[in-house]
Amino acid sequence: MIPAQQNGNPLRAAIYCRLSRDDDASTSIATQEADARAWCNLRGYEVVLVAHDIGVSGSIRPEEREGFGKILAAIHGIDVVVARSVDRFSRVTGHFAALVETLDTFSTTLADVQGQADLTSPYGRFVVTLMVAFAQLERETIQQRILRSRVELRAGGKWLGGAAPYGFKVVPDSEGNKRLDIDKPAAAVLRNVIQRINEGHTLSAEVERLNNSGELSPGDYRKAQRGEELTGERAKWTYSALYQHLRSEVLRGYRVQGKRAERRVVRNPDGSPVKVGPALIDDDEWRTLQATLDANGVETRRPRRKATMLLHVAWCPLCNEGLYYNSREYKGKRMDLYTCGAARYKRQRDEGKCPGISVNAEKLEAEVETWLLRTFGKMPYTERVLVGGNDMSAAIEELQSDIAELAAVLPGLRGAAQTAVLGQLEARQEALEDAQAEPVTEPEWKWVPTGETVAQRWANADTAGKRLLLLSMHVRANVAPTTKGRKWDPERVSVGVHFDDPAEAELEGIARSEALVAEERRAGATY
Repeated sequence: MIPAQQNGNPLRAAIYCRLSRDDDASTSIATQEADARAWCNLRGYEVVLVAHDIGVSGSIRPEEREGFGKILAAIHGIDVVVARSVDRFSRVTGHFAALVETLDTFSTTLADVQGQADLTSPYGRFVVTLMVAFAQLERETIQQRILRSRVELRAGGKWLGGAAPYGFKVVPDSEGNKRLDIDKPAAAVLRNVIQRINEGHTLSAEVERLNNSGELSPGDYRKAQRGEELTGERAKWTYSALYQHLRSEVLRGYRVQGKRAERRVVRNPDGSPVKVGPALIDDDEWRTLQATLDANGVETRRPRRKATMLLHVAWCPLCNEGLYYNSREYKGKRMDLYTCGAARYKRQRDEGKCPGISVNAEKLEAEVETWLLRTFGKMPYTERVLVGGNDMSAAIEELQSDIAELAAVLPGLRGAAQTAVLGQLEARQEALEDAQAEPVTEPEWKWVPTGETVAQRWANADTAGKRLLLLSMHVRANVAPTTKGRKWDPERVSVGVHFDDPAEAELEGIARSEALVAEERRAGATY
């Protein structure tokens, strides 16, 4: 029994309350504190401190909790620490024993409202230690049950909880569980980004376009979906977050775990990916996207300030290299230029090959635009696409990647986990052998009409899109040295169609013509 007084004075009590999460149940924080106060009043104890830990597991050491830390900081003025039950102090036997020893050094003891704790005798301490051991067993049993439940949910492709990735939403299924489904507005934004990147737009330009368009960032979009009012400055799209999302196979409807380099696809017993929802893009779009990001050597960086329309289109014939965009401002007026290497580097000018080419960017872009629309504006615009064929190389490459990923984690596994991964490896190897045995027929490139004229495609394109259109049509603008100082001279600019290989030009011209003739025939034209 703990005495009511010490040296004629009432014992000083600290009340401690803990919950993994606060609620209105019988063990809520408010209920724990009320019960402890009533217990202390009944015994004549003076309550000098009340400490709470909400959302804190009983497996965490008491000294590492914020609330219990307040008690330890004031321990010299406390005789007894009171809780509703022993497991509020700890659910780990070793942690509880260490706590008792710590309090002993300050001549402080523990007590519980339910009368389970009696630390005044060796037998009492033994009984309390057994009780904590049972609490630890209960905690570990709950953890195992939750883990088994999560494994079953993963295997069934069910959503485990948390916010849905951008482009998806969480919906109930027929079994009372939750799955992912396509969120049409967000998915449309994301598909447009993916299409534009696959067409050749840079990710930096896409981040800039999204921010300039006022499209809600993923965080703000989720707030709007929850009905929250968006006040103050809007959150921005960021390069890093969008890049990581485009790299995640959740876009294929797969369950993934981990982040960045640690991200892995969760797999079924046969090694195939667990599907947690429909694919936002198909497999071909996914592979093209990954190949494009790889080819661009993407790294996390800030978006460029300005897309360049004539990069690799405007050339210096003397340096035999492309002109580069340079942002300039003179007396508050934009004076952006396209310049060659000799204009930027004195060494190249000293070599005598080129005196240096600089030309007004706005006027050069307008000159190229005028030439393009005058020459090709009314022509139907065609795109080169790969059609037909039965090429298993992409599927084979993906299976080989699956096998390499599973083989990499195998050495660190033991027991049931090792057996499961071995089964997945065997199943993936069988699938690889089947794919390798499939007959292969090569696809072919074809020029396909888009239903737009060149002028319409140009009018609907942004700066990056216009550059891609010029490159696809092999437009080149050669800029000669100036003879009139800084005054604009359109005679310096020679615009035309350029092919490095004449045979390539002839074949492309034939293919484009055949595509247009076929389209006109389908439309009912008479020849």
